[in-house]
Amino acid sequence: MKKLSNVKGFTLIELVVVIVILGILAATAAPKFIDLTGDAKASVMQGVQGSINSAADLAHAKALVEGETSSSASISMAGETVNLAFGWPTNASIVDLIDIDESVSFAAGAFFHLESNDQANCRVTYNNNLTNINGRPEITAVDLDAC
Repeated sequence: MKKLSNVKGFTLIELVVVIVILGILAATAAPKFIDLTGDAKASVMQGVQGSINSAADLAHAKALVEGETSSSASISMAGETVNLAFGWPTNASIVDLIDIDESVSFAAGAFFHLESNDQANCRVTYNNNLTNINGRPEITAVDLDAC
């Protein structure tokens, strides 16, 4: 009987080595193709929205305790004078109540992410256009998918 001495194919060790090398290449190359910065910017803006909500609620609670619920009043919080309208911070005063990152800008009652691809849409707005004490300011995240 004649034995086959010329066997063709790969050994198990060779296959494992190739799979490990491909895994290492995929792990180092994948982050270059997956861009998560938009999600991170949207998360920053969601955090800003939560901070605005909390700051407005705290200011409103203090205004209620001090009896400052008229159409034009002010309170002192954290060393800042906060102007109020019906017990809620005015559009211009809300920025004094929160400590925001330098990547976020404030203008005319809206907070923008400065590094966003679409600053006009990636924003959080604070709108205190109340006409009586029974309302609450609108705090809205606008199109965070555009970040």
